[in-house]
Amino acid sequence: MLNFYQPNRRAIQKAVAALAAYGIEPSRQQRLANFLQEQDSRWLYHANPRAIAQRLNLTEAATLQLLVMALKEGIVTLNWEIQCPKCNGIDFSPKHLSDLGTQHSCPACRHVHFTDADSQVRVTFSIDERLRKLPKNADDLAFRSQIDPSFGVVSGHRLLTVQTFRDLFPRETIPPNESLLIRRVAILFTDLAGSTALYSRNGDAFAYSLVRQHFNVLFEIVARHNGAVVKTIGDAIMAAFTIAADAFEAGIAMQKQMQVLNQQLHLLEPNQLILKVGIDAGPCISVTLNERPDYFGMTVNTAARVQGLSKGNDIVVTDSVLTDLKEQDNSWEQNEVQLKGLEAPIRVHTLRLFPEKFSAIA
Repeated sequence: MLNFYQPNRRAIQKAVAALAAYGIEPSRQQRLANFLQEQDSRWLYHANPRAIAQRLNLTEAATLQLLVMALKEGIVTLNWEIQCPKCNGIDFSPKHLSDLGTQHSCPACRHVHFTDADSQVRVTFSIDERLRKLPKNADDLAFRSQIDPSFGVVSGHRLLTVQTFRDLFPRETIPPNESLLIRRVAILFTDLAGSTALYSRNGDAFAYSLVRQHFNVLFEIVARHNGAVVKTIGDAIMAAFTIAADAFEAGIAMQKQMQVLNQQLHLLEPNQLILKVGIDAGPCISVTLNERPDYFGMTVNTAARVQGLSKGNDIVVTDSVLTDLKEQDNSWEQNEVQLKGLEAPIRVHTLRLFPEKFSAIA
């Protein structure tokens, strides 16, 4: 028999109301407050974010953003869980990203394996006990074993590509000299064509203002397409996505919005902002560099080199990205290229987006 618990409704409502400071509208606040007052406490202990998304009638991305904000406000707690690839047992002991390392030893079967952030590390959320102390039978493994197969789990890597998480918890990192295995990530690099000349013609202050405005546009687009900006490098950004199609759609939106920004700022040649975009997808490792989460490996290097092939107003991708795109047409230009640092030539595909085509691109 379930032990139903009467939550402290006033405390929950007050805590959730604090999310208004993050721009969360009242209706969404109320849905979260109602969920946190769920009588069946099993829903609130190590809760699956995808199950929460269904209960709140939100997308997975919107739910993760909401939960991260709630985490910042002390409404929920975050659980990092690791599933053993041998016995399928789950280690619930990690409380922070810093508790994860390159290798993990299963506490049940003692199997030692590399920590895979895509298929083994997953995240769940619990209501903070300061708002509601859950009964012991909220920890119902049989209940959760029914929920997870029905909805699927949210990987630790997915949370690392939520921009809000990186912004609100910049110190949430894995330990130095440790790494997490990433099975697949899409890395997108951008750069501004002719930025050095832009500074020379217009002076540092004006050129820097343009660069900052272009960064604002790119950051918003990356977040809207389920990605996260890993870092900026001069006038360039590096962004990560768990789905290659999201990275490509972000690249399309970036090129379209650069045209809009040029019009809004009344920029004429040669001062127009011309964006170069390159994308690759594949395995790498997640590391901590300069006290921030970062990526390292051949996929990162290849994406950077591919971006270098861009001439501006285009998107250059590798085979591994193109195969993930549902819709392909004959607009792609295909070339075999030898990239610095790679032993063999690779095939790249360029989609040229001339200004007259932007109006037809969503």
